[in-house]
Amino acid sequence: MSVDDRIYKELIELVRIPSVTGSEGEVEIARHIYDSLKKERYFMEHPGHLNMVPGPDGRRHSVVALVRSSLNVPDTVLFIGHLDVVGAEVYGDLAGKAFDPEALAQAMASRPMDGQARADLESGNWIFGRGIMDMKCGVALELDLLKEFARTPSLFGVNVVVALVFDEEGSSQGMISALPFLADLAEQEGLHFIGAVNTEPTDAGLPGAPGPGYFLSTMGKALVMTYVIGKEAHGGSYFGGLSASLLQSFIDLEIEARPDLRDVFGASVTLPPFVLNRECRQKEVYSVSIPHLSMAYFNVFTVTRTPGDVLELFKEAAARGVKKALDYIDASYKEMKSFGYAGAVRERADVSIIDFAELRRQAARNYPGDFEGAEREMALKFKSSGKDLREQGIALLEWEMSWRDKKEPAVIIGFLPPFMPHRSNYGRTEVELRFNRAVEATVSYAENVFGRRLMECPAFGGLCDLSYIGCEIDEGERQTLKENTPGWGVIYDLPFDLMEKLNMPIINLGPLGRGAHTWLERLERDYALGELPQLLRQFLRELAREGH
Repeated sequence: MSVDDRIYKELIELVRIPSVTGSEGEVEIARHIYDSLKKERYFMEHPGHLNMVPGPDGRRHSVVALVRSSLNVPDTVLFIGHLDVVGAEVYGDLAGKAFDPEALAQAMASRPMDGQARADLESGNWIFGRGIMDMKCGVALELDLLKEFARTPSLFGVNVVVALVFDEEGSSQGMISALPFLADLAEQEGLHFIGAVNTEPTDAGLPGAPGPGYFLSTMGKALVMTYVIGKEAHGGSYFGGLSASLLQSFIDLEIEARPDLRDVFGASVTLPPFVLNRECRQKEVYSVSIPHLSMAYFNVFTVTRTPGDVLELFKEAAARGVKKALDYIDASYKEMKSFGYAGAVRERADVSIIDFAELRRQAARNYPGDFEGAEREMALKFKSSGKDLREQGIALLEWEMSWRDKKEPAVIIGFLPPFMPHRSNYGRTEVELRFNRAVEATVSYAENVFGRRLMECPAFGGLCDLSYIGCEIDEGERQTLKENTPGWGVIYDLPFDLMEKLNMPIINLGPLGRGAHTWLERLERDYALGELPQLLRQFLRELAREGH
């Protein structure tokens, strides 16, 4: 069987397992891969080199496998990939076929779609299906390389570790929970990690990419919450209260899609912040009451900004939004008075803008008892609720609001999970320089052998688990993040010391795809199954050559 056919067979098997984040399919796919690798003679002889690594819930697992080179070297390359995919709801009535690429292609033939998708479908060179590009193809490529190496351990002059994790599409709990295992594995086996390779598709990191490319850095992400406390009032006394929803709206306009809030590093330019969720809080049944509590959280991409930078950015934006909201209400009240309105008297309220760390300090001062003990007990209670990680943090903030210094309108700004640090290769160390030389040699190989010009892309914009391979955040900024994330250490945590210990150069070198997270998700076959497998192997050879 040719390499192309072998990888295609593996790929289709993986896609047919509906490993949606949090589902039983996510549990099943890890077991499927583990059982497949367990049949290899290498792992029969070295059972300790194949492991299922449990996550925090004990239900989902990552698969971590090591194949040592017969050349007895410490240098080791880490391959990472994620097993989970987003749901198939966007496929509508085709959802039942979303995980069967061959059946899906037949069913899609009669469906309306854009011209590019139609051309791709009819070309026969694009494979459609949920997870086909994001990122079952990358997983299949890594597994094929690992199995070939396991059968011929003299193939490469470096060791290979493959870590296939769960929950990347969620909160990256798979990668985070695998870090301690990887650190222990390196210590026990005497491994020296010289680089990490991810195989996410180019389009996921650079939407609309004209062709395959590679990334030597990845954007980071902060999830920033603005929690607004207004003033209660009956709707008939609107001007006697203060709508948290209105305040939130003006704050949103100072933040969302604002080009001046982009982050820039070299050729890498992030999107501006945007809202991922917004809602009025504590109004479960209908009533004619002004919403006095509102919450929104924003996705914030970073390439240079620290947690402290982001916090200050949001405080400034909130201050501008609050002023504009109050001016708007004042003007509205004044005009209503001119029309003869004689209802509740409007009194301009002060709205304080604080971060979560300040709220927590106030709560600690005013709580009648052991605040830290009570806070931990509440955090554990919310954690055991099984609710979404973000909802757990918001609930803890709402509990602490009861002990503020003043029961006046306020905006509280803090972080929610996940936090993803940005990562780059700066070429400052010998390991980074060696890694970059191997990249350059592989790019030359692609052009000489396949006539393929691989482009170096800006920072990977689709977010990926390479964020946790290394750490560029200093101790002060780590503290800022910890102090401003509700429930840090109980609800959510990051092993910064382990991340720093596993610091290594990174690259994303993956297939070409289109339509990530849509019903038109698809993979370009020729490069993915023909050229890319050889490029990944060549990269390992170049790294070994640089080491020698």
